[in-house]
Amino acid sequence: MPVWAGARMEIVVMSAETHAPSGAGAKAPVSIPTTPELEAQIDELEALIQAHQHFLVVAHAYPDGDAVGSTLAMGLLLEQLGKEVTFFNVDSVPYNFRFLPGADRWTSDAPASRPDVTIMLDCAEPKRVGDAFPPQAWGEQIAVVDHHKTWDGEFAQVYVRDVGAASTGELIYRLVRRFGVLTPELAKNLYCCMMTDTGSFRYSNTSQTAFRVAGELVEAGADPWEMTSHIYEDQPRERLELLCRVLGTLRVSACGRLAFLRVEDAMLEGLSSDEDLTDGFINYARSIRGVEVATQLREAEDGFWRISFRSRGRVDVSALAGKFGGGGHHNAAGCQMTGEPREIEERLTRALVDVLNDGDCA
Repeated sequence: MPVWAGARMEIVVMSAETHAPSGAGAKAPVSIPTTPELEAQIDELEALIQAHQHFLVVAHAYPDGDAVGSTLAMGLLLEQLGKEVTFFNVDSVPYNFRFLPGADRWTSDAPASRPDVTIMLDCAEPKRVGDAFPPQAWGEQIAVVDHHKTWDGEFAQVYVRDVGAASTGELIYRLVRRFGVLTPELAKNLYCCMMTDTGSFRYSNTSQTAFRVAGELVEAGADPWEMTSHIYEDQPRERLELLCRVLGTLRVSACGRLAFLRVEDAMLEGLSSDEDLTDGFINYARSIRGVEVATQLREAEDGFWRISFRSRGRVDVSALAGKFGGGGHHNAAGCQMTGEPREIEERLTRALVDVLNDGDCA
């Protein structure tokens, strides 16, 4: 049962060994900090799941590790509960996440009929699921599970949101524990969420709770080396060839606090892989000493560029992305823009200078 402590409380997570006889084999319960508001939101989602049969789970377009892991975990959880589930996304699973349990269920084919419930994961704005998301994929009820700052509070019936959560997977973990079905398959997907969204437990969102949850997932069957090996150390050679080309576009502002990278379609010529191999490239720019914000431009369709921002912590890049119709986290966000690359970089530089608010940084 929850133990109340003012505005916060602790949830005691009971493991399989919790009820062992006292002594060497006994294991103390693990406490996970929570709030009454969050528990009430999970109550609503739990009730929605219990009341319906047909579900579609979806995350944002261009899915990252948290989007993939949370989609697969939610889908597998629902199937364990006897539900019928479509694992949908407008984009395919990135190459380094295809080893995850349930990845073979992922589809970009439109569902034949409207689901009872659509659960949107790792984003809280309907436009983030992509322009190609089929209208019939929106369920009669919509639920959101997310940890981003930017959100639309008007289109879903149920919201499970906590901007303090290290990942969307952390929130799904709480739901999994409600149902008491933490299998090795679920643990691997949820560990993927935790590891990738915390930068392998290096970023500022790596809380004590994140370590507690990760420890439970390891105990339940997620092997840290297996996960790391597949996600970070099993790269196609073409990725490093592309990285060399992208690093050739590196530009750092005169003040040394802004860094830009650019990924053009022409850079992909001659590569045998048709995968999106650019995930993580932006971190090379952010790692430069003195850089406060790194920005990556990725050429897209119809004259658009996908813009990614990474901050070292001083600058809230979700607010910056919001100025251009995007959103995200304090330290990681994105948007779309049109124009020539150099003109886009100049517009972004002016916006960044305004955020830094201390003079020219061209």
